[in-house]
Amino acid sequence: MEMKKAVVVGASSGIGFEVARLLLAEGWHLGVAARRVDLLNSLKQIAPERVEVMAIDITKPEAPEMLLTLIERIRGMNLYFHASGIGKQNRTLDADIELQTMETNAVGFTRMIGTAYRFFGFIRHFE
Repeated sequence: MEMKKAVVVGASSGIGFEVARLLLAEGWHLGVAARRVDLLNSLKQIAPERVEVMAIDITKPEAPEMLLTLIERIRGMNLYFHASGIGKQNRTLDADIELQTMETNAVGFTRMIGTAYRFFGFIRHFE
């Protein structure tokens, strides 16, 4: 039976880290991504042969191409889990803070989910 493969974006902490850890415990092969690679390496230490690490900043225009590269490195993807996001207290509604939050949580989310969706659609189209 072929090993299940997942990509977890935002795997450096919180929900993304825990989901990645649980998938590893279930025997999945993972591609893990976040801005902070040092924190991703602790996942690689759990199962070095089943974890590929990549630094991806979802606010950057090249993020979709990097996601596709990570998918290629794990030789496909059965599951995409997106846990990348930010939130800051902003009582004065500083525009720069709000724009950074929107760039990550709206634009970055749309960019990455769209790429994963098209990947799955492309695969199914040729099955």
